[in-house]
Amino acid sequence: MSASALRNKLVSIAIKEILANRWDILDMKKLSKLAKVPLEKVLLECSSKQNLIDYWSDDINSAMVENLSINELKQVTKSERVLELMLCRFDVIQSKAKEVKALIKISKKSIIESSYNFNRTIKGMKLILDYSDISTKGSYGLIKIKALTIIWLLTLREWSKGELKNEEAIMAVLDKRLVMAEKLNHIFI
Repeated sequence: MSASALRNKLVSIAIKEILANRWDILDMKKLSKLAKVPLEKVLLECSSKQNLIDYWSDDINSAMVENLSINELKQVTKSERVLELMLCRFDVIQSKAKEVKALIKISKKSIIESSYNFNRTIKGMKLILDYSDISTKGSYGLIKIKALTIIWLLTLREWSKGELKNEEAIMAVLDKRLVMAEKLNHIFI
């Protein structure tokens, strides 16, 4: 089995365990047993079960930008790019709604899991800003990333509760929050 195939298999097992509400009891030995792969091979691919969710999150980031045209993005303002990319991310998230809602549930139960998921979100928001040609360097860049992360998480929370039922509602909320953030000292420009 190739490294890529093993990684995909392990990620799939991790997601199944999350959906079955068995994340807390999943460890590397159990992962090895479920994958029917020696523990040594599993440990070569990932050092913790958190790595598997990192890989899953990276796949979301890749899917978010997969069909983007850089030339089309450059034809709109930076703020419009951010909005478009956030909507692309929501499109991907909606296709994985059960998994995302299960991760949110885990985050609510554990501050440690919450911090892992927060860091994954920060990585995605940095990617959005980078694709939007907005600098993320220095302390001001970190403020931009964190502000966008807060906007994302507030919107994700509303979506997960069923308050945002379609793309138009998501777009309206995101747009309103991004406009407010821009007014606060032009945070994204």
